[in-house]
Amino acid sequence: MSSIVPVIRDGIRVTFLRRPHGSPAQTGPDAFVASLVFYLLVELVSTWFQSDPPRMLVGWGLGTLLADACLTLVAAWLLVRLAGRTSITWGVAAIAVAATATTALLVHWPLQMAAAWLFHNGHNWFALALTWLSELWWLLVLVALARWLLPRHLPKNLLAAVLAFAISAMPWWWIPGAPMIMQDRVATTSVATDASDNDAIADAGFDTESADEGLAFDPEQLMFDQPQLLGAAIDALQPRTPDKVNLYVVAFAGDGSENVFRNEVEYAAQLFAHRFDASGHILVLENNPVSFSLRPLATLTNLRLALAAVAERMNPSEDILLVYLTSHGSKDHELYVALDPLPLNQIGPEDLAEALQTTPSMRWKVLVVNACYSGGFIDALRDDSTMVITAARRDRTSFGCGSDSEITWFGKAFLADALNETTSFPEAFEKARGYVAEWETREHEAQSSEPQIASSRSIEAKLEKWSRGLPASKPIPFSPTVTPKPSTGSAM
Repeated sequence: MSSIVPVIRDGIRVTFLRRPHGSPAQTGPDAFVASLVFYLLVELVSTWFQSDPPRMLVGWGLGTLLADACLTLVAAWLLVRLAGRTSITWGVAAIAVAATATTALLVHWPLQMAAAWLFHNGHNWFALALTWLSELWWLLVLVALARWLLPRHLPKNLLAAVLAFAISAMPWWWIPGAPMIMQDRVATTSVATDASDNDAIADAGFDTESADEGLAFDPEQLMFDQPQLLGAAIDALQPRTPDKVNLYVVAFAGDGSENVFRNEVEYAAQLFAHRFDASGHILVLENNPVSFSLRPLATLTNLRLALAAVAERMNPSEDILLVYLTSHGSKDHELYVALDPLPLNQIGPEDLAEALQTTPSMRWKVLVVNACYSGGFIDALRDDSTMVITAARRDRTSFGCGSDSEITWFGKAFLADALNETTSFPEAFEKARGYVAEWETREHEAQSSEPQIASSRSIEAKLEKWSRGLPASKPIPFSPTVTPKPSTGSAM
């Protein structure tokens, strides 16, 4: 264990693409274990500062760390194998694990914070560049290690580094990971629900009207089932229809304590399948006790994977993606994601913007965020080929959620009413805005929600051309009793 200090020092040097000073021949499995402990401590400290109180340890976070360490060990073995120096595998692996920890702390974390700030301030291209730099920095670290092991053989070094990168980094583009520490959303919700004043709920960040006392399911089994459920939903997506613009839909119901959000995405799936010719191109993610064994959960991880899968199946330069998200929303512009007692991550504007940065890149998008304060999502999502529609202004609530509601006001106005009257999204938005204002006046709401739209001539021209080619269809009446089927593709 006495060799851990030089191993950490060499890990820092490699993080900044410099040659290690130590000799890996002088270290063994004990140094690898010590570097693994160092990695664990770094993750505990960094995720502590990245999460808000009340905090909780996440068991899957340890599994993520151990899996990462195993992949790094395999990558180190590949590097030394190609260099013909397999006797120093443990030493190189120890330095590589230490470099994993220091790269996460000293490179990834600062770059991701900077990218989030740039996204928030509308500098999307610079933010995207920093995000890619953060993702690819580990490849540069592996190149530095390869050059140290086998000097003056640049082509072989690059080949070894790319193969090691494919083993140690690329799997995490598809495999869901978890932090060591995150906010305990269950405790947060419990504190808010038990407060004597309803203002405590608003102070916690969300305007929820009801909460379940707990759902009868095995949380661990449910999360274990997610890859299979999502995989089945993705596999059920039908091939695109050639020689025409195809519409792909991802619908997301975030809060599992109220049926109103499930009703809305299930209806959206029917509406877009039958009235907008998207049958077979729809993927529904929802949190609800009725459907968690049939639908993939509405989580940030599943949303990222779903969008990536859709991007691979559509023609990303010609087809249109529609994302419909509905849940509660906070004053801090976060979309509420909850299925008690699971500690799910909330979704902010930058999270959604990052999830939409798929490979290949999807050009034409319609993004609908139906939640309180959802106008706060616009700046992070808008661009020349994207239409962003929100149910409220960035500083206003919207209406119609709650355990007694069948569909939100904006969901009824936009989906059930306006899109059954027209196939034009801009026209449907204007109709929906008028309906919502009328209902708010009738109910004497003190502040109107003021739904928002951010659009451009490019996306409107694309949508107009596409809608002209839609087959004739009848209105699809809203029904609150939609029962989801096993994955078939088919104030908020």
